[in-house]
Amino acid sequence: MLYEVSLSRINEMADTSAEAFIANNDPIGNFMFQDEPDHLVLKRRFFRSLVISCSPKAVRHGISPALEAVSIWFPPGMDHSGDVDTDPFTAQDFVNHKTMEKMRAVDETIAALTAHLGREPQWYLHLVAVRPQFRNQGYSSQLIRPMLTRAESEGLPCTLITQSMENVRKYEHWGFKLVKEMPVSRSREKFYSMRKS
Repeated sequence: MLYEVSLSRINEMADTSAEAFIANNDPIGNFMFQDEPDHLVLKRRFFRSLVISCSPKAVRHGISPALEAVSIWFPPGMDHSGDVDTDPFTAQDFVNHKTMEKMRAVDETIAALTAHLGREPQWYLHLVAVRPQFRNQGYSSQLIRPMLTRAESEGLPCTLITQSMENVRKYEHWGFKLVKEMPVSRSREKFYSMRKS
């Protein structure tokens, strides 16, 4: 049984997400902030914002009230237009002037892949995150499988965008197929869009 995370616990959920992505040595976080002296602080702020900025209409789940692992899904008809970034980055946040350019390049790539997903009704997996000490316990499956079952019962596809081939292989395990890969400009990094019909 999934635990529904209320908006009053959004900061705790954001902490779980930040811990998970940083511990997983996320390639996009590394790409954006690698030349910043305070790269860990900036990464934490960035990964927390992935949770906090989401529209209240997003579906937020945890494994339990302890929030060992969390997921966010966008229901059919919802997109990023309802997001509100309450703590946006500015050029003054960075020592290296190229960091802001890297962030823009990542945003542009995600926007292009999101547009490629189309506007048909679909469930979109915005993120799934597991705190490092709870990895390899099947928590990601416990968060993902019930939503895949729900989407199937509704006759709807599920989509996602991820940032590594390692993740692509994990999502293939749940029946997702790679649809498109897109490089981030002026980098070796790529994003991948996936779909489960």
